[in-house]
Amino acid sequence: MMNEMGFHPVSALFPELPKNEFEALVADIAQNGLREPIHVMGKAIIDGRHRYRACLAAGVEPQFIQVAENADLNALVISLNLRRRHLSESQRAMVAARLANLPKGTNQHTQICAPTQEVAADLMNVSRRTVQHARTVIDHGSPELASAVDSCVIAVSTAADLAQLPADTQREVLSRTPDEIRSIAREVRDRIHDAGVVGPSAVHIFDKVAQEQKLTGIEQCAVVYAIKADTPDLPTPSEARRIAIAGDPGLMVLASDGRYHMAPGDPEENARFERWLILRDGLEHLGTMPFPPAEAFISIPAYQKQNVTAWLAHAVPFLNQLNQLWSQSHAQS
Repeated sequence: MMNEMGFHPVSALFPELPKNEFEALVADIAQNGLREPIHVMGKAIIDGRHRYRACLAAGVEPQFIQVAENADLNALVISLNLRRRHLSESQRAMVAARLANLPKGTNQHTQICAPTQEVAADLMNVSRRTVQHARTVIDHGSPELASAVDSCVIAVSTAADLAQLPADTQREVLSRTPDEIRSIAREVRDRIHDAGVVGPSAVHIFDKVAQEQKLTGIEQCAVVYAIKADTPDLPTPSEARRIAIAGDPGLMVLASDGRYHMAPGDPEENARFERWLILRDGLEHLGTMPFPPAEAFISIPAYQKQNVTAWLAHAVPFLNQLNQLWSQSHAQS
């Protein structure tokens, strides 16, 4: 069957399914059969290359539906895939770049009309500049680099910069597989969630995982990007307050400004809790420094002398007084 079916160029516009998702598709087809037929024109697959391969792997006879020869193949493939798959901006940019680079001629079935980068960008809801980044990755990047963007491991803008490096250097930078990067991203996200922290405390957790995993700078960027790609956007402060008002009493909602928001209540109580969150982040960061003061001192850049002097002038008396109040409170209890 594989020898009988070819693949139309438009069938490869969208990225390959990750291995775990393809294996899940094979298992689903093996158990439930093929739910959605494969779109073909003649003996060329237009949409459904993963379903076709999954049918072969599962030992299930593929079902096909013929596409009219005068159909707009670009629009068809884009519509079907955007409906089924949730893609990041970088992934959509790679699709747009491939779409704008389709051959102008004909194959044995139908003519391929390649849109301009600007039109392709509009079709995929990305900026033309992002598509240009993707074009750089495709033209000058190694296959591993393009795959990293397609797998949502690295942002296309970062990949465009890396594409300027020699191919061997690109491969060395991308020594970890997409699955490894996503696994580390999940670990960071879970640790932050379990700790219930934001801001500097969350950054400290990320730094600790990066140190444990010995991540390079670009791998850290890849982990951050993977976290963002797999994390729903936070509500705006006003939306967070509306959610808190509609929820149970005392509900706190984290917003895009990095702060928790509550329903209007006692202003002093709300202010007190806000002060506590700020204090907690600061104390936790200071209290878990992974190096002694002597190492911290020699790490301070000369140009930060004025800032560090000002910070210490405020922080040291503040911490001394806080420690005195805390000690007196515990001595009385």
